[in-house]
Amino acid sequence: MTVEIDYNILNLYTTRQYDKCLILCNTVLKDKSDRMIEFIRMRAMTIQAKIAGNGYEEVNYFPQVDDWTTTAVAKTPRPGTSFQRAVKTAHNIHTSTEPSLTATVTARARTARVRTTRTLHTASRASRAATALASGNSFVSDAPVTLRFIEKDDKLFVPASKTLFEYIYYCECNVRKAMDVAFQAIKLSDSNDWWWNFSLARCYETLGMHRNVEECLRQALKLNKHVTIYLRLMAMYVGLDQPLPALEVCKQGLLVFHMNVSLLLEQARIHEHMGHFAVAVKYYRIVATEDPSNVEAIANIAMYNFYNDQPEIALRYYRRLLATSPPGPEIYNNLGLCCLYCNQWDLTLPCFRQAIFYATNPETCSNIWFNLAHVALSTGDMVLARRCLLASVASSEHEPARRALQTLDLRARNTHTHT
Repeated sequence: MTVEIDYNILNLYTTRQYDKCLILCNTVLKDKSDRMIEFIRMRAMTIQAKIAGNGYEEVNYFPQVDDWTTTAVAKTPRPGTSFQRAVKTAHNIHTSTEPSLTATVTARARTARVRTTRTLHTASRASRAATALASGNSFVSDAPVTLRFIEKDDKLFVPASKTLFEYIYYCECNVRKAMDVAFQAIKLSDSNDWWWNFSLARCYETLGMHRNVEECLRQALKLNKHVTIYLRLMAMYVGLDQPLPALEVCKQGLLVFHMNVSLLLEQARIHEHMGHFAVAVKYYRIVATEDPSNVEAIANIAMYNFYNDQPEIALRYYRRLLATSPPGPEIYNNLGLCCLYCNQWDLTLPCFRQAIFYATNPETCSNIWFNLAHVALSTGDMVLARRCLLASVASSEHEPARRALQTLDLRARNTHTHT
């Protein structure tokens, strides 16, 4: 019976049924103490916390602005050296009265973990805790975590210590304890493991100690060339609003990992946020060649072609998105706009009809009705255009639709006055 329960727990964990696995682990651990089942339970809880974080390894292109950080650098950096002063081109300037493409894919998660969005005020206190730990003193008097109960010659020492670190870091969100475990593991372990330097870099990044982050990541790169280390180092430079060093790190990573999709994507995103849209699309095309099912790359190429007055090419990419990804209001909305500018009138309204059918977000519905108003204006139907704008304003607070509605009302009054 015990073997069957252990097998079920391991099977649920392997098949990623973490909720059922945790329930069964809790039931078994009430009757007996099993180190392996405890290990599996911690791993399952850690993986669930990572998934709930929604992109815990993603680069944050919009770091939280604090009073201290605004005075740390010049407010008017040179063009092309900061995300705050992007290069102005004809591709990223369009008036609000034009129909807008609804974003087909959210490239990066805008809401990062609570750990990465702390301000410098809270990070200063955590920095003192990290300094106390590095010197061997305890800063907060709560339950300490120790690895002395696990022999370093034990084959489970490395996985157990790493599992304990990730559990404390992701589940408990206690950076002080996580760093304590990392320091103990480095002290007890004879071999130099790059993973611990990388983990300490994550802790230092949470505390806002960027100089220590760079030092740990550089040390980890000396021990092992890994894609994750390059991505984390790029994330640090992007968070500090230093795109040029981030691009240099990306080039170094591509020399080791030739045509790596993750590095190419980050390189394209950095160029996009700097305003270099033509260069960004070049890298997006390489990503689409290496990974034909990459939604972000295809969507960005299609959007670039649409705003570059090439709706026929954009239509081809959006049809490819529709064939390779689940249908949604954004894809059908973009298809409808492309069909409108390609003069394919027989396909324009059916696409927008499907977009309204799939739309559940009020803001998305408002954008779709606003674009339908442009379709009505293209055919000269002012009454239908006004109804679409009223539907757009009723769905959500859409300022361009409100201004367009005022313009139509003013035009109607001027027409009646002249007649």
